[in-house]
Amino acid sequence: MSISSKIKQHLPHDELSVKLWKDEKLKPDIREQLLEIADAFIEYLGISIDVIDITFTGSYANYNYTPYSDIDLHIIVDPKSINRDVDLVEEFLKAKRQFWNDRHDIRVLNIETELYAQDVNEPHESSGVYSVKNDEWINKPNKFRGEFDKRNVSRKVKYFKKQIDMEIDDAKNNRNTVGLEKLIKKIRDMRQSGLEKGGEMSDENIIYKILRSEGDIQKLYDMKDNVFDVDLSL
Repeated sequence: MSISSKIKQHLPHDELSVKLWKDEKLKPDIREQLLEIADAFIEYLGISIDVIDITFTGSYANYNYTPYSDIDLHIIVDPKSINRDVDLVEEFLKAKRQFWNDRHDIRVLNIETELYAQDVNEPHESSGVYSVKNDEWINKPNKFRGEFDKRNVSRKVKYFKKQIDMEIDDAKNNRNTVGLEKLIKKIRDMRQSGLEKGGEMSDENIIYKILRSEGDIQKLYDMKDNVFDVDLSL
């Protein structure tokens, strides 16, 4: 698929996804399924936790969903209620989340569902957050009034694709991840800056989403892991 076609898929919609929403409320069968998935994840954690909320966020809780969007289901917890060593709790929850999402391919109406255990104090940039537990909006999204700069997005996507290929080739030849790590940080910082400055429809966030949907960002991480594995192999 061409970059221009990818860009068109990221244009905002006038309505929430009719697959999941009716009259700006989660469809009852969708809500029940998400609660069932959340319960399975909570049981999988294997520890006693007080669930403050279960929220649905991301593009499918907004007007900027695409065929590549996931359902982001967040289990809201207070790490201090689990253990006083908050850093330890966060590492544990992160590892469990990654293992769950790597092992399972759970879909709701063929939409991939990603699970997260989220610190109740953690800020979230998404403008659309729905409490599945309470069946109500926490942050109700507004329809997007403006559009991103398609020409700028196309130019920057092509630029980053070239940079990614160059750094991957360099890492293959020199067995060094410095360039990969710098580019990963640059892309992350670009997206964060865009979210803070212009929100979810900022050029920077759309660039990131296209690179992610095309698999370019994953290629950086895969090469970084490959170099690491080779260095430790005999």
